[in-house]
Amino acid sequence: MSGMSEAQNAQSEHSERFTTFKPPRGGVMTKEVGAITGELELHTRADEDGVLTLRVRYAGADEWYTLEGAPYQLYDARDAGVLHDILVELLHRPQP
Repeated sequence: MSGMSEAQNAQSEHSERFTTFKPPRGGVMTKEVGAITGELELHTRADEDGVLTLRVRYAGADEWYTLEGAPYQLYDARDAGVLHDILVELLHRPQP
């Protein structure tokens, strides 16, 4: 038994997501190192108060970088999954 209630477990499932993607030319701007390019992994997480964490890393790497513009606040932490899907679509645009 994990010690988490069903509601907490469902919240966790909806509020934390990972997706690998390839950004458009110019990459994704991070606070720590500026733009990063190549195959990346997006991690979104919302805590119970709706405080949103948006991070990226090179696919398969250990070190995460914060997306420029943070911090972010959601009205409802359950919206994190939808926001994650939108971010992946925006960040994984076809190359011209």
